[in-house]
Amino acid sequence: MMGRFTTGVAVVLAEGDDGPVGSTVNSLTSLSLDPPLLLFCAKNVSRTAGIVMNRGLFSVNILTAAQLGISGYFAGNTALWDVGACQRHGKWLVIPETNCALFCELTCVYPGGDHTIIVGEVKDIAAPATARLPLLYHEGAYSVMRRLDPIPVG
Repeated sequence: MMGRFTTGVAVVLAEGDDGPVGSTVNSLTSLSLDPPLLLFCAKNVSRTAGIVMNRGLFSVNILTAAQLGISGYFAGNTALWDVGACQRHGKWLVIPETNCALFCELTCVYPGGDHTIIVGEVKDIAAPATARLPLLYHEGAYSVMRRLDPIPVG
């Protein structure tokens, strides 16, 4: 039933030993304004989460409707995008042309069942002056800003 909660789609990106490593997430939450904190949840076996916890740095890239392929790439379909398109923003990696990129330092990690709750402090933000249509996730499918028709249960 949590699939009925429509969320935005973001990619958490970190720098691994062999280049960019990331995960598509829809568990992104603003946690605090002072200091600016956010959190996301990652499977306990997540390679990205391990790198974030080891390196202490990550970016959160909020995707546009036009970036469905990027979401798919970081969800496991590596034919959909070229990770070489990642750019550098100071000591962080970033996906170009997103609706927003938040550059974070790891502050806390908490257990959450089969997931790990990762909290980061936002150190910098990059965003275009005008947001593009967001990529959304609802009831197991991607969507863009439009009317969401209900899907019957059962």
